[in-house]
Amino acid sequence: MRAFMSYQTADKEVAARVAAVLQEFECSAFMAHEHIEVSGEWRTEILKEIEAADLFVAILSANYYNSIWCKQESGIAAYRKMTIIPLSTDGAIPQGFIAHIQSTKIDPAVPSHEDLLPGVAKHDVSFVIDWLVAKIGNSRSFRGAEANFELILPYIGKASRKQVVQLLAVSTDNGQICHANLCATKYLPPLVKTHGKFMDKDALRRLEEVLARYNKAP
Repeated sequence: MRAFMSYQTADKEVAARVAAVLQEFECSAFMAHEHIEVSGEWRTEILKEIEAADLFVAILSANYYNSIWCKQESGIAAYRKMTIIPLSTDGAIPQGFIAHIQSTKIDPAVPSHEDLLPGVAKHDVSFVIDWLVAKIGNSRSFRGAEANFELILPYIGKASRKQVVQLLAVSTDNGQICHANLCATKYLPPLVKTHGKFMDKDALRRLEEVLARYNKAP
């Protein structure tokens, strides 16, 4: 997956931080000030990179619409019907050809993958679900497992059978997940009910034994 970063020069450090977060999704991000050589043909390279990108990530601020380049880039992205992810650093809202898209307010000093998840999911929800299943599987604390599981809940209805079964499998194998209170009492039981029959029988037995400890009848 590739992203085109659209930003005004004054916000290039914020754009770089967002680009680093995109790397967590194994998404390469193009930044004009970093990747176009001084001797390169600026206009040609910009058009080529927008054409090649899957995502258009706009770093909106008071600076953004002072740049003719940013205005043109967003117009091209809208015309191409790209997946556009407007991230606002100061409350600035999308204008012009992208005015219909809701922006996400971010902390410019510490952008997070949560800021980008909805936009990336809009482009490829299956990709996001796979990424989140892996993230949940790597949880290292009860609270971390609960927080990670909460991220996948908005997309669980769009998960394939294989993805739900994989989620149950990683939850079975990681005690930080299946023993986390919210996971054991709220998140996992409905998934076991609908997809447990597709799990490995031994894994299902182990998971059900754990969940039974947390869901005893009063």
